[in-house]
This record gives sequence, C-alpha cells and structure tokens, in this order.
Amino acid sequence: MNPGEPDREPVPHPRETLAARFRSAMRANGRPDLELAVAVAVLIALAPLFTIAGAKLLARHERSEITRLQTDLAPRIAAEQAAQTARSEIAAATSRPAMGTTLEALARALPADATLARAERTVQGALDLEITTVDPDKLRAAIRRAPELTGLRDSGQRQGDGIMLVSLHQDAQ
Repeated sequence: MNPGEPDREPVPHPRETLAARFRSAMRANGRPDLELAVAVAVLIALAPLFTIAGAKLLARHERSEITRLQTDLAPRIAAEQAAQTARSEIAAATSRPAMGTTLEALARALPADATLARAERTVQGALDLEITTVDPDKLRAAIRRAPELTGLRDSGQRQGDGIMLVSLHQDAQ
C-alpha cells in the first residue's frame, strides 16, 4: 500500500452464502428445490425443540453440580454461620454496659420502696427487669430521671401480694 498507487492485491469476491451453497449442492445432486424447501422448513421447525432440549440438559447438569457443591460445602457453610453467630454475640456483649454497671445504676435510681425481683439479659443483649413497688408511677419517674437507664421501657405491670410488679424491657443495643 503506497499512497497514490493502486493496490496490487486483488479485491476478494464476496463468498456465497450458506443457503446458496446448499441450494447449488442440492441441484448438483439432481434434487428439486421442493426437497430443499422441506429440509429448511423442518430445520426451522425443529430449532426451538433442539434449543429447549439443550437447555434442559444444561439445567439438569447445573442442578446436579449445585447439589454436589452444597453437599461438599455444607460443613464449611455451617462452620462459617456458627462463627458469624459467635462474632455477633461477642460484639453485642462487648458493646453494651456490663450487667453489674446497669444494676448499680438501677440501685441508685430506685425509690426506697422498690425492690428488684428479676434481672435478665438475653444472648442478643436485651434486658428484662421486674421490680416490685407500692407506687409504679413513682418508680417510672425515678427511672426516667436516670440517664444510664434511658433505654428501659415499661412492658407491663401486674398486681402481686399487696404490691405491684412492674416489668421493664430494654432492646439490644
């Protein structure tokens, strides 16, 4: 290729299409165009069926591969899930104040006539308290004044033997 000079390479002629080559081969064998048309029509009609059959074979193979992988990896997945659960429980335990700190703050905030009946912290970090008192309104006001106990919410009360049993709940932080 030089500027100003014609190309020395001949220009390639476009190749015959596949259909044209097939038609010329059929004519060379002495078969009429009708057979060619029928053959092409059958191929066109069967193409979706072959596609569906191939897709089903591939899907069956992939499902068996998924089943095999799930079986092989089940112990690893279970171990990873257990480790993740342990990490989340440890994170919840270390991010919240210790139970002793919470109980000390509660002891400072409780009125003189109130007594802690039950204190429980769940694995997820939620805190449940039951406090006996003569005056539940006085107890609730005292707890609202303590900044360390701001997350405690009243979850109910019931009558006991001459006293009220107030239930308090604090969601996991």
